[in-house]
Formats: sequence, C-alpha cells, structure tokens
Amino acid sequence: MLHYIGRRRLSPQRDFAPSNTLHHNQTMKFYTGTFLLLLSISATANAQTGGALSECANGGCRLGEYCVGNSFLKDVDDTGEYGCAKCNGNRDWWPCNFETTCFCHAEGAPRIPPAPRSGVNVNTALDACRDVLTEDIFNNIVQPNSEEGKQLFTYAGLCDAIANYNQYHDEKFAQMGTISQVRQELSAFLSHASVETDGFSVTREEHHCVNPITGLDGNVYCMPCKEQFYSKETKTCTQSYFVNEQTYNEYCDLSRQNNQGCSCTVAGVSMANVPLQNDARAPAIGYVRADDMFFRRGSFDTSFNYGYMGAGIAIKGDAQYFCEQPDLLATNPQYAWQSGIYKWMEYQPYEFASTAHKQVLKGNFGGTINILNGPLECPSSMNISEKHFQMVRDRVREVCRVGSSLGVMLELNSCENPYERDCQTCDGIEEIYYSCQQDGSCPDCIGWGENLASTAPTITPAIIKPPTFEEWGKYWGPSSQTGTRNGATSSYSSPVWYTMTSLVVVMSAYLME
Repeated sequence: MLHYIGRRRLSPQRDFAPSNTLHHNQTMKFYTGTFLLLLSISATANAQTGGALSECANGGCRLGEYCVGNSFLKDVDDTGEYGCAKCNGNRDWWPCNFETTCFCHAEGAPRIPPAPRSGVNVNTALDACRDVLTEDIFNNIVQPNSEEGKQLFTYAGLCDAIANYNQYHDEKFAQMGTISQVRQELSAFLSHASVETDGFSVTREEHHCVNPITGLDGNVYCMPCKEQFYSKETKTCTQSYFVNEQTYNEYCDLSRQNNQGCSCTVAGVSMANVPLQNDARAPAIGYVRADDMFFRRGSFDTSFNYGYMGAGIAIKGDAQYFCEQPDLLATNPQYAWQSGIYKWMEYQPYEFASTAHKQVLKGNFGGTINILNGPLECPSSMNISEKHFQMVRDRVREVCRVGSSLGVMLELNSCENPYERDCQTCDGIEEIYYSCQQDGSCPDCIGWGENLASTAPTITPAIIKPPTFEEWGKYWGPSSQTGTRNGATSSYSSPVWYTMTSLVVVMSAYLME
C-alpha cells in the first residue's frame, strides 16, 4: 500500500510486524536519523566558515608560532574560553571559523593579521616593479599637477609599499597568478587611486585642510572649512569653520573605540594656537593640528578613526601608529601607497565576502568598484548622486588609460560563476564605457584593445545563461578557497550546505517518526 508523508499510512505487513522486527526497524531509524543529524550539524558548521577556516585552525601554526586574535576585526582575544589559542587544537567553530579573525603569530614579529585568501598561487618568479611596472611606465601613468602630489606619489614609494606589504602577508599584492593578472591588478589599483586623489594631485582632503602651514614646533596645521564655503577652483574658504562650531568634530565614529578605532571624543578638537614667528606672518586663526584630524589621506582616501587604526595594524603591526600621527599618510610616500594597498587587499564588506584584490584576480573591474564603494556608485546611473556618477565615469576612463599603458584589458563585469556569493558587478558601467567613447570623454577606451602586451580577457560583458547539469555539479566539488597551511578548509560552498541541511532535516523527521 502507499505510504504518505505527514499522516503516514502503513502497509499491513508493517502494521502487524513481529515485535523484534519492529524494534529492529526503530533502531535502524534512530541510528540513521542520528547520523543525518550529525551530518547536518557538520554541514552548518562548515557553511559558517565562508569557505576557509582560520590559518591556525586544527593545529595549523608552525613551531614557535601562537594563535592570536584580530581584535580590530572582531571582539576576540588570545586566551579565554573563546580565545583564539583554542584554534591551535581541534576547534573549527567560533572564533576559528573565519580566516582573518585568528592568525598565527611568532613572538617578536610584527603582529600583522593575514589578508583574505584568493585561492590563486603566488608568482614567486615575478617582481611587480622589476618585471611589469617600470619607472617609465609609472611616469606615464602617474602625472600629478601639484608639487605635493609629485613629492608624495612616487615610484620608489609604491615599490617600497608593495615590497613591505608582501613581506608580511602570504596573500601578495601584484604577485598572484599570471603576468596578465598582475598587470590587471596594477591597472585597476592605479585607476582607482587616480580618481581618489584627483590625478595623484591631492594629498589631504582639500576642504578639511585649506592652506596648510608648518609651525615652529614642526607640526603641520590645517584650516578646516565647511564644504559649502570652499571653492575647489581657487582652493580658498570664504567662512571659517569655527564661526558656527566650537570644536572640530569630523570623522570620529564613537562606536569604534579602544581596540577598533583611534581614540576620539564627542567634544572634538579645539582650535590650535599655532606657534609662528611674530614677524613672519599674521597670527594663524582657525587652524587645527593635522595629526588631530582623521580626514581623507593617502592613495585610497583613508579616513575615520577606525580607518587609521586598521592601516596601522596592517602596515606596522601597531594599532596606535597612525592614530598618533595620521598625517604621515600625506607626507610619507610608502605609507601613502601602502594604506591604499591595505584597503585593496583587506577591505571586505560582510555582505560581499570578497575584496577588490579577489575581484581583480578574476579580471573583474566592476566588482572592484562595488566592493570599494558599494551603493554609492553601483548600480551606476543618474539615480545615484551626480558626483558619484561622474566618479564612475572617471574610473572607466582611467582603467582604459592605465590599462593601455600596462598593455592589458579587464572585463567590466565578469564572474566565472555568477551564482557565487563573491560574484560582484557594477551595473551600468558597460553603458558608460560605450557612451564615453561616443562623446569623446574617454579617448583611451577607443584604442584600448590595440595596446595589449599579452593575452587577456576582453571587455565584452559576460552573458549569463542558466547553468547546465555539469555546471551544477561544480557546487559539489572543492571550494575555490585555498586551505590553511595544514589544509583546513570548508569543502563546499554555503548554498550547497544550506540545501543539504534542509534535505537532512526533512529526511530525519521522516525517518524518526
């Protein structure tokens, strides 16, 4: 007879089965159900890893290393019941199930957390500055029109920044994959940097630092100005910031303090008494010490109290390094570039589970825009602000210009598997690409394909088709994430585990009846 799910009708044979057979069936259902339940729990735990465990999970740290916590990223510590030290045992759940929350650290070395892993191999035979970005090519790309820009955004500074970052990170900047992938990464990175710094000419956010001066104490002082009173053309301020404000209180996130942001208060910073020679100039009114301000600086506009702390941890292994002297990002060429590399490699919005670095290794320029700027610029249309729409147009223009100089092309929007969580796009940039060629605002895009130095993807937008049966099978293969140093990984992507878990729960409920 038929069996029904829900109110199930049994066959006569089962209704009148001998008691020992019934007991045997119940026992088998119990064991089967228990096994499936454990499988479900395991699946859920693995799904939470996002594809890769902490590098120190399951005893992954080398001899002489200890598993420590990245308290800037998450509220974790080294020891304690839920401390990262437990990850060096057999734990593969919190806090060991997120790759950058806990990491291996050797005593005496800078305490620098790892960058999210891409799964792409390091190209140990290649050096970005020696083999790809020569000084002549750099000078063709980076052409500041201000003296401060020429002094800050230097070739030597960029090469030093790349070497220093890669020295302390297993995931390398501009050294992963093929030479084409390295060219693509440098092209995308420099394109974004050019837009953020107004063609490598702005070293400090202009209306927060009008007419900077250096006092007798050696400190730089800035005159802040409300944006509505600042003229970008003349670089002057028509009304002092302190006409309506008692203190300077900008770029301070009070929710990010202690281990997650530089110290700042709701009271703000008072106007400074700038030490100047009396016979040199009139008294400086309306100024604030630059090192007390967390406005935008560097190649990727590092800002806010938490941004400067994150940069200090990634570059120096010292959370307070740029908290105490944020203006180093406007005066030190290496730090100006390296703060941008840090954001490129490690900024990972929770909802995307990806970085600009991981997107560009797919040859996907649109994904880098979405990761770095999100809904401010994607989707790109006049529905966003005019300012940000123009910035997207500038990004498209620059990636054509820089890509031509480096002899490489990128897809505007491309994902190998559009069903993956880290498949990011920026809708609208294809239209910008074609329209800017028609109106003449991106001349380098017209001849972009004629300047290729090697084989690379085209900019033709990917056509998304329904997956074939074989493509669905990819979900059951290994994750694209690399493992830890001891191979600790989550074997399947989260959507698959969610499906498996759901099926297991239904089957368990059926069998346990």
